[in-house]
Amino acid sequence: MIAFSGKTLLIDGNPLELDYPVADAFELEGRIIVLFNPDAYTEKFGQFPNLIALRSTGERLWTAELPTTTSGDRYYKVTAQPPLVACSIYSQECEIEPATGLIKARRFFK
Repeated sequence: MIAFSGKTLLIDGNPLELDYPVADAFELEGRIIVLFNPDAYTEKFGQFPNLIALRSTGERLWTAELPTTTSGDRYYKVTAQPPLVACSIYSQECEIEPATGLIKARRFFK
């Protein structure tokens, strides 16, 4: 069972402290997928790669590829699972490969 509050992720009742507040977390294909709160990154420049996958032990498996190289890009919501689909703030809907974090397909949606 996966639960979260603030920066704490509970995996089967075991707490794991993360770097940022969690906006969403769920299990998919044997991995824990975590979307950090998109507003948690306060730097003025750079991207916020805020979609990650973990083992149940807390070991990071991957950080999802972002669809652009534009400063400020990040994912703001997961819209489907499975397949794993997330939307970026630059109007890209991306299907993410759960095994690697790489973008399988993307669609511009403005």
